[in-house]
Amino acid sequence: QDLEAIFPLQRMAELAAVGFIGAVAETHYSFMGATDPRKMETDARELAARLKSDDVDAAILLPV
Repeated sequence: QDLEAIFPLQRMAELAAVGFIGAVAETHYSFMGATDPRKMETDARELAARLKSDDVDAAILLPV
C-alpha cells in the first residue's frame, strides 16, 4: 500500500534536497518476475553499462 516502501523516490528526493546525496537519476529501472538470476546476466550487464554511461555512482537494490 505504501509505494515508498517499494520505490522510495520521494524519500530520495528529500535526501537530495538536503544535500545528503548528490541527486536522484532521471531514469529508474526495475526487473520483475520470479526469474533465475543466472538467466538475467545479459540484462544486468546491459543495465550496468547504461548506469556507467550515465555516471551513476551508486544504486539502490530493493528486493520486493
